[in-house]
Amino acid sequence: MVKSILVIPTLSSLLTFLSSIVLAPTDKPFQVNDIVYVHASNSLTLRKTASKDGVKIASVPANGAALTVVSLPEPGSSYTAETIGSFAVKGGWVAVKTRDGQQGYLFDGYLSRYKPLQRDKMDGSVSLMDAFYRTISPVKGKRTTLPATNGTIERYQYLYADGARFEEQYYEGGATQLLELPKEKFTMQEVLVLFRTAWFGKEKTKGTYDAAKQQLTIDGEGGYSQLIIQPKGNRWNLKFSTAD
Repeated sequence: MVKSILVIPTLSSLLTFLSSIVLAPTDKPFQVNDIVYVHASNSLTLRKTASKDGVKIASVPANGAALTVVSLPEPGSSYTAETIGSFAVKGGWVAVKTRDGQQGYLFDGYLSRYKPLQRDKMDGSVSLMDAFYRTISPVKGKRTTLPATNGTIERYQYLYADGARFEEQYYEGGATQLLELPKEKFTMQEVLVLFRTAWFGKEKTKGTYDAAKQQLTIDGEGGYSQLIIQPKGNRWNLKFSTAD
């Protein structure tokens, strides 16, 4: 008869195992009673019922006041608000309460617990995407100057406490801002929603999606600004470009 042996892990081995687990990002980073904000180029419609056909209660401005989450979407419910090629911005209908006490349902694909970029309150010495990411994670250390390469005139970088990295490159005729984000912190949809609004503001945009590369390319209506989002290993690589 073969005897089975019960192996009891030590506390240290158990802690090592638990510390090795990396939680996957979630499409719903907020919970009931959390404070969330609208990240969109236009206002969202607060509705009486959890449906795009629900009676309109009010318009909730983009980059506006805080909202309190009252209840989360029904499990399994899903609504597609927009598509960029084969990439879809999906979500459910979350119940929220406005600051003045109005309560209703909003599409949650354009909501986030991170505050929108307040352009009118920006420090002029800080670049746009650096300023926005500082509201998500504090800067770690001082600004570092990098060697000028590939036609750049000047390059520098900042590192953040959560492991993200920002770099700005200046060259004749324009500038490029780069962000490398920890992939476990954001879904691709969250990256698109947060940084499209922060970069373009209320400007209308159009986009394409390369499914083979998993690359989103967003262009401003004026043709002078562009955002590219692409995964690389355990990072999201974001490239923000402007041309004179």
